[in-house]
Amino acid sequence: MNSRLDVKVCLSVFNHILSHGEQCDGNYVFQGFKAWSDFDGYTCFLNYSNVTLTMMFHGKYEVDYPNRDELILFENKINQFSLGL
Repeated sequence: MNSRLDVKVCLSVFNHILSHGEQCDGNYVFQGFKAWSDFDGYTCFLNYSNVTLTMMFHGKYEVDYPNRDELILFENKINQFSLGL
């Protein structure tokens, strides 16, 4: 399934969570989202519910999700969240 995610928007959400979230076990948590990065910061992870978005260098990304409904929920949450930024 093709995703309706805009990586730039997702990175803005990621940065907002890092700036305003609470640090917990190496992750930042904010309004149901969880954000973290690898050791060098080139790969960023954004999680909500059962969906994890992996954002890599050069705008590439992968989405791990159990089913289509969970992916749609994630996309909608990202879009709703980004409207408040």
